[in-house]
Amino acid sequence: MNPFFSIKSGLALVLSLSLMPTAVFAAEPTVQPLPTLTYEQALEKARTHSSDLKDLQDYADFLQKTKEDLWDSVGYFNTITYEYQKWVNDVWYTITSAAYQTDSGMKQNAYTKELTELALQATVKSYFTTIFTNLDSLKLAQKNAEVQKALYQQGQVKNRMGLLSKYQLDQLEIASKKAQDNVTLLENALEQEYMKLNGMMGEKPEVRFRYIYDVAYAPYELKQTLDQYIVEKTKNDPSIKLRELAFDNAKFNRNYLPESWDGSQDNRNEMTYDQAKRAVKTAKENKEFAIRNAYLQIQQLETVYASAQADLKKAKGDLRAAEINYKVGNLKKIDVAQAELGVLNAENALRKNMYNHDMLIFSFEHPALLGNDTAGNQKQ
Repeated sequence: MNPFFSIKSGLALVLSLSLMPTAVFAAEPTVQPLPTLTYEQALEKARTHSSDLKDLQDYADFLQKTKEDLWDSVGYFNTITYEYQKWVNDVWYTITSAAYQTDSGMKQNAYTKELTELALQATVKSYFTTIFTNLDSLKLAQKNAEVQKALYQQGQVKNRMGLLSKYQLDQLEIASKKAQDNVTLLENALEQEYMKLNGMMGEKPEVRFRYIYDVAYAPYELKQTLDQYIVEKTKNDPSIKLRELAFDNAKFNRNYLPESWDGSQDNRNEMTYDQAKRAVKTAKENKEFAIRNAYLQIQQLETVYASAQADLKKAKGDLRAAEINYKVGNLKKIDVAQAELGVLNAENALRKNMYNHDMLIFSFEHPALLGNDTAGNQKQ
């Protein structure tokens, strides 16, 4: 079902009453317009409904209470330095270690929340992009189904006149059926996207909206060199910060030890430290590659956009020519319909490029979404 189309009003019911000589017609039910839904509204609904964000907030509250309890018990909340290996009194170690672990947990929770927020934004944006792309595809498929049906009907006439073989007619019938099946498949795909987005927002599956999603196209301009951009983004990327935090935790476990330490875990702690250090380096290298690759993809899409504009201009010219030739009798109406199909196809290609361009820029500007480095997002 297409959410941009109002629901058709039902036929008036005819009530035949035995005590009245005339039929009484019930009033047509009032059709309520679909409520509008913008990307921003959908995102807010998704935030409110997100169990992940609720869990992270619960954990943040727990850590804050733990910090306050530590403060109340010893009168302060200190985080210690651990740049070199040292042994401390067991009681002091217990207190300072608890403070360190709490502080580290608060940082990790904050970074994880930032990543979760970004993932939520990207997912909602992806649903809107998919919905609008599928709506364009459905409109194109419906137009194509009309054309294929008309060609089949013409074929039936030609077959009766002996101008078309039975085999050729069968092929037209198959093409018409396939075109209509494609419409059904796209309608079903849209229904699935609506339900998935509704589930994310906490709405009932059957609820529908009139979706508002304004995407304006403009070539992307980087305000600094790409190298400067990579340094800045890598420094503030929460996925990188999680890797760095894991390294800090490994360094703490390696260097800050109680007097009762027997050294049984030294080799394991050293291995964990080395692995965490390498993981930070690898994550930064992978992030740099992902950012550079995304920037190249943006430029590629902009090249394709220029080509798609030319294709649309040509399709519109072909349509004008077809309309003129139809008026003077050189072409049939079906030829004009096929030219209209060409314009619609070119328009869809241009809009799809715009949606992809917008989505890629969003990821480029939030590079925590780039790549598949999820290992850093683990509780230490």
